[in-house]
Formats: sequence, C-alpha cells, structure tokens
Amino acid sequence: MKSIDGKRVLVTGGTGSFGRMFVDELLKLNPKEVIIFSRDEDKQGAMRLQQKNDRLRFVLGDVRDYRSVREVMRGVDVVVHSAALKWITEVEYNVWEGIKTNIIGAQNIIEAARDENVEKVIALSTDKAVEPINAYGMAKALQERLITTANLYDNGTRTVFISTRYGNVLGSRGSVVPHFRSLIDKGKPITITDSKMTRFFLTLEESVKLVLKALEEGVGGEVFVRKMPAHTIEDLVKVMLKNVPKEKHAIEIIGVRPGEKIHEVLVSSAEAVRTVEMKDYYVILPQIFIGAVEEKYKAYKRLSEFRYTSDTTKRMSKDELQKLLKEKGWI
Repeated sequence: MKSIDGKRVLVTGGTGSFGRMFVDELLKLNPKEVIIFSRDEDKQGAMRLQQKNDRLRFVLGDVRDYRSVREVMRGVDVVVHSAALKWITEVEYNVWEGIKTNIIGAQNIIEAARDENVEKVIALSTDKAVEPINAYGMAKALQERLITTANLYDNGTRTVFISTRYGNVLGSRGSVVPHFRSLIDKGKPITITDSKMTRFFLTLEESVKLVLKALEEGVGGEVFVRKMPAHTIEDLVKVMLKNVPKEKHAIEIIGVRPGEKIHEVLVSSAEAVRTVEMKDYYVILPQIFIGAVEEKYKAYKRLSEFRYTSDTTKRMSKDELQKLLKEKGWI
C-alpha cells in the first residue's frame, strides 16, 4: 500500500481495541516504523510483550499535552488518531474531561501534524457525532469540523486531514457485546435500556479497512462512512441467551441512560445532499470550499435527500448475528 510502504506511522490510542487490530494490519503493509502513543503503561507493556516486533515503538503520552504530541510527531509521515474518551455516560457526567481529550486533543494533533509536515492524518469519529444529543457526540462532531477546516491551512507541504465515521464496533471497549457476555458469565441479569433500540454493527476488521480506504483515497476534508447493517438490542439478547439455561435468562429493563438514543444516524438529511456513494461506503463532502475536494469529486453525483439510520438500514437476522458472534468467539 503506497501510503504506508516505508512510512513512519503514529497511532494515538494504539493500545485500544481498534488500535491493536489496526497495528496488526499495518505491520503487513511494510511500514518503516509504527509508533504506539497512549497513556496507559500497563496496556503498552502487555502489547509490547504480545507483539515483539522491532518495527514497533511505544511512547507514553497524552493527546491533551501538546508538547508530548509534538515530540512524538517528529519524523512521522502518517497519523491515525483513535485516542478518545468514548463511554457516553461517563463523558455525560464529566463533560470537561471529554472536551479536553476529544476536542483539545484533536486540535493538538492538528497543530503538531502541521508543524512537523506530516503527510496525512486520519481521525476516527462516530455515529454519535450526527445530530448529537450527548456530550461525547457533540465533541466528536466538533472534532470532525476541526479536522475538515485544518485543510484550509497550507504549511508548505499541505498536510491532509480526513475523518472516518462508523457505528458500534463488535467487541470494542465500551461496546454492548462484551458487557452482555460478562453479565451472562457471572450469572447476572442482562440489563438493557430499551428492547426496540437499534444499533449499527461493524467488525474491527471492517473498521480497519475503512481507515485504510480513507488513507489511500482521501484528499483532505472528507468524512468516509462505512455502509453497515444494524440490529435490534432485543435480537442481540435473544442470540446471546440462546444456549444459556432457561433459568438464567433474566433480563432487566433499566431505561434509556443519559445521552442515549433509541436509533443512531450515520448520514443526516442535511449531509446527504453533499454526499457521494461508493460501493461499500459514502463520502460526505465538506460544507466549506476545499479545492482538492472540489477537483476530485466534481464528476460525482450528489445524493438526493435521505437519512442513513439504524432503524431503516438493512437489518441483520438472528441467524446472521449468531454466525458473526460465534466466529468472533462471543457465544
């Protein structure tokens, strides 16, 4: 892959669920070096022992601290920014902490990347950023705007900034499947907020592919959105309880948590009119004028008004859910 081959790649939040999977894929693409940047020394130590690869370098630091970000950015060609505070309820109760990591941290990445003449920055976003009702989503929506407008500044070599956006990633930190699995293993009732709730569903492998696609094809200012199916929480619970003894089928309805939606949106109706459709993904174009974007996408037809939502997209059947969960070792 041209954008990775022989390059030095920095992955912020590289010890997280996405980061570990992404690093595994990166190492297959012949990078010169992959730098893992995060603030949890325990996870870094465990990952170092697991990987044992000479092309990996581990650096402790925090995206909130511009100085440490600038230092680790020296000589880097590509940045994948996945560091975030992402637990919706926790950020709802600790808004300023979310702002410091998810907004100020993103701006630190932008400024350091420009100052160090990085070639490309890919920032991970979420469906929560669309029509946001929680602090996490609001912060990620602002992160997307920061990443887009960063393309307006020319640092001589023009660092390219791109966003990717997707829904819940199977098995990732804070996602519902590991939580349900833990409750089942402990013999506790499965706690759900609303049985009719729907969520987009994506594997870690597919999230990695989207980032690599954006890295290869993005020109700066776009938001790449992976097409993905959805499921109801009710179907997910039924599948996960299928092989559990009937006497342990306890389900507790706890009500919608602070900042939680019943259904999620990946492309809003306002965005759809500046969105182009590819085979496996959408590309949302910026509201502001960016020359490189206008040039690349001038021949592409914009979509008519629509909303890409978890309650109207393709729904996974219980059989499909069961097959996927079994393949990934969750049932």
